[in-house]
Amino acid sequence: MSRLWLVFDVESVGLHGEGYAVAWVVVDGAGRELEARREACPVGEARGYDSGRAWVGANCPPLPPTRSTPSEIRHEFWAAWTKWKAQGAVLVADCGWPVEARFLAACVDDARPAVRSGKAMAESPRDFGGPFPLHELASLRYALGLNTWDKTRRPTELPEHDPLADARLSARLLVEALRARPGG
Repeated sequence: MSRLWLVFDVESVGLHGEGYAVAWVVVDGAGRELEARREACPVGEARGYDSGRAWVGANCPPLPPTRSTPSEIRHEFWAAWTKWKAQGAVLVADCGWPVEARFLAACVDDARPAVRSGKAMAESPRDFGGPFPLHELASLRYALGLNTWDKTRRPTELPEHDPLADARLSARLLVEALRARPGG
């Protein structure tokens, strides 16, 4: 299996708030990590409800900011996605709704032109550059009869809710699931 997989994870201010951190791991079919990167901005820069901020504070490790705003982290992610997509990578999220799906939609919206008189002046080059379909690890594991919730972590997959650790966990589980397929 020679396919490339870009597995990503987003941390957001609650389930429906704005993403303040993203990480991705690019692996080949053998599970070799070709790239791993995390981008984060201060949590306070991301939109969301107080309840979401409380959840982040109680459950997510502090992440050193690499960018100033959520739009800057989305820009960095989109540049990486575009690069790896051109090399044949497929985008995978553990469970894409709602956090990763909202993040991808925001990536597209960031590049949309200004709207005048209710009509956009032109399409964005990102309008058709996203993943289609967005593949989900949870759906693949479910289809194969594998447990979708047992996620025993290795040291490089800790701490939970660090998007890089979570992406590494999902990448490993993806490769394991692909190998478990009939003929995989």
